[in-house]
Amino acid sequence: MSLLRNFSLLTKFNFFIVLLLLSFFSLSAFISYHWQKEFVLQQSVEKARLVSFTAIHAREYISNELLLGNVTLDRERYGLIPVVASNRISQRVGAEMDYRVRQVSTKYRNPFNAADSFEAEVLQRFIADPGLKEFYLQTSYKDEPVFRYMIPFKAEQSCLECHGDPEKAPAFIAQLYPQDTDQAYNYRLGEVIGAASVIIPMQELYNQIHANLRGDLLFNGGIFIALLALLGILTRTTVTRPLGRLADGIADVMRTGTFSEKIPHRGGDEIGRLIIGFNEMMTHLEMRTRHLEESERRFSALTETARDGIISFLRNGQIILFNREAERIFGYSKREVIGEKVSLFIHPDCESLKGKEIEDYLKEKGEALLREVKILRGRRRDGSSLELELSLSKAQSDGQFFYTAILRKKSG
Repeated sequence: MSLLRNFSLLTKFNFFIVLLLLSFFSLSAFISYHWQKEFVLQQSVEKARLVSFTAIHAREYISNELLLGNVTLDRERYGLIPVVASNRISQRVGAEMDYRVRQVSTKYRNPFNAADSFEAEVLQRFIADPGLKEFYLQTSYKDEPVFRYMIPFKAEQSCLECHGDPEKAPAFIAQLYPQDTDQAYNYRLGEVIGAASVIIPMQELYNQIHANLRGDLLFNGGIFIALLALLGILTRTTVTRPLGRLADGIADVMRTGTFSEKIPHRGGDEIGRLIIGFNEMMTHLEMRTRHLEESERRFSALTETARDGIISFLRNGQIILFNREAERIFGYSKREVIGEKVSLFIHPDCESLKGKEIEDYLKEKGEALLREVKILRGRRRDGSSLELELSLSKAQSDGQFFYTAILRKKSG
């Protein structure tokens, strides 16, 4: 995160918003994928159920019509056998939908209707549990992912004509399927005789899932991008732009040293109150500055018109104030001596300070000098000496001590 320290607030905000939205986008994509998968699988169940019901209703309809019409089945009417006719109808419907549809049984006459291992296992479930109305599962078929659906067929009266008592079966059925070799006789009414089996390739389902997911992602992505743009505009308008004006105002104060410029504001939110507080602080500082400048002018007038030389210096002897009378006494201009050591004005022959630094001398004698007037031998610019009366005071400003020396040439 240290890489973001030098970026603007808006950039940082957008970065974290993008991360947040990407997280929500990923979560939304994950949820959408599973929802689409569940939805498509449920649609597959409905389609498989529809195809299966087509076979069931076709078989029931043909059975009823045969009974109502008192139609006798023979070899020429083989295609009207209910299970044969419904099987052909369901296969045609399945072919149009690219599904594999069969009517299967463990006791079959047509090898095409032989149940595979999956279908045989489900048929056993239907037989064991009469209340089981359907069964579906996502699995594999011939090493390809598929969705499989099965619904049971139960023997009706018309079914028993060919699959019931072999002695009562039509002659052409008995001739085609002798009872000593055929396994599809002796069913009872209501018994599970087989099932409709539907196989749907998963690739088709995956394509539909991916198509739906792409649509959802494009829609959600558009919403997230629009949301990001709106948040960026809102942040720029309500946060970064006012803060930028505040930063510019502070920079102007630092550059010009004036406090007269105010920052326009609107609203009473946190940033608005911050700007109001900044403007009030500028007003207060402007007043304090005027008062300070006025005090400085009065102080300057006082020191510059004083008849005594006034020199202020720090504990290490560095000069910070040098008035006009001091200029006249020592022959130096203020510009020349500000920042220099006050020892510049002490004659080398001065006994009090001979061989001592100002800072050491002040530590040793400073307190005594504050209580009495001292006679000091000074040095002018031209090197000439003069005797001075020294009155010393000590003050503190901003946690730092400094001294002020009042100097007067000794008369006589």
